[in-house]
Amino acid sequence: MSFDRTKKVDRIVVHGGKFHADDVFCVAMTLMCYPEAEVIRVNSVPEEYLSDENTIVADIGFGKYDHHQPDAELRKDGSRYAACGLLFRDLKDVIFAGNAEAEDDFERKYIRPVEIADNGGKENPLSETISSFNATWDSDESSDKTFGKAVRFVQDLIERELKKIESENKAERIVSAAFEASDGKVVELPEYMPWRSTLIPSSAVFVIYPSHRGGYNIQAVPAAYGDKTAKQYLPEEWLNNKPEGCIFVHPALFLACFDTREAAIYSAKRTLSE
Repeated sequence: MSFDRTKKVDRIVVHGGKFHADDVFCVAMTLMCYPEAEVIRVNSVPEEYLSDENTIVADIGFGKYDHHQPDAELRKDGSRYAACGLLFRDLKDVIFAGNAEAEDDFERKYIRPVEIADNGGKENPLSETISSFNATWDSDESSDKTFGKAVRFVQDLIERELKKIESENKAERIVSAAFEASDGKVVELPEYMPWRSTLIPSSAVFVIYPSHRGGYNIQAVPAAYGDKTAKQYLPEEWLNNKPEGCIFVHPALFLACFDTREAAIYSAKRTLSE
C-alpha cells in the first residue's frame, strides 16, 4: 500500500479488548493522516478487510502491520518491529512532511520505546500512561470509549511535536537573520527562542535576549550540541565584582543578567575584547 495524502483509507482495524500503546499509536497516526477513517476494534479480522487495499489492519491478522508471527520483520539492529513501527515507516513522510530529522527524533523518543515494551522488553512511562486509560475491572465504561480517550491523548502528543517543529523552524529563520546582522560573536535576539542548533555551529560566542524575569541575559554559546562546555565563559571576577548594570551571575559563569539591553551588550563585547 502506498501512503500519501491522495490515498483513500476507509478504515483502520486493530484488536479489541485491552489496548496497549502499540495499537493506540497505530490508530492515532492513521487518523492524523486520514481523519475520516473508521476505527474498528475486533477479535478476529474479517477476510474482506485483509484483502482491502483501503483498509489498514494493524497489530492483528498476521499481515503487513502485525508483529506476532514467528517470522515477524526485524530492524537492522536485530530488534523486532512492533505494529506502530511498521506503520510509522509508511506514514512518517505524511505526518512530518518529509522532515527526516523530525521523523528520526519522533521514532527515537516515542516509537522505539513503545516497540521495546510491547515486544516484552523494558517498560517506559509513555506505554504505562497509555495503558492506564484502560477501564478498571470494576468500571462500567466501555473499552471502545477508553480507547478513544487514549487515541486522542496520542494525537495531542503528535500535534505538539508538529507545533514544536513549526516553532523551531520559525526560530531558526529569526536566529539566522540575527546572526547575519551581528558581528559574528555577540548575537542579539528580540526574545528568547531556541537558538542552539543555529548558533553552536557558528562563530557566535555570546547570545543576548530579554529575560523572562526582567532585564537582559548574556548566555555563553556551548562548544558543541549536547555539551555544556562554553566556547568562552564569562569572567570569573564577575562573581565578586559585577560590571555596571549586572544583577545576577550564575556560579558556572555561563549566564548573567543585566538591567538594560545596553549594559548587556556592552559587557559582552568588552569581555571579548579583553
